[in-house]
Amino acid sequence: MTSANTIKSKAEEMVGKGQSALGDVLDDPEMQAEGRVRQASGSASYAVNSFVDCIVDGTRSNPLGALLGAAAIGLVLGRHFYKK
Repeated sequence: MTSANTIKSKAEEMVGKGQSALGDVLDDPEMQAEGRVRQASGSASYAVNSFVDCIVDGTRSNPLGALLGAAAIGLVLGRHFYKK
């Protein structure tokens, strides 16, 4: 299931691509750079949101597995941070 944030991130990436292309056509280096930054930001945000969507879907389909996974992560982090 795709969330609204994932769709917004992909749209932001496309806007950045368009802005960068427009900067190329107009020979405006500032617009090109801003477009590339916007594109990279949208791409990174899309990757994070896709990962979160994957975790949410997996948790909904297998809640016991998610609970056991969270418990295992908690135990590992607890043992790592509170070593004697």
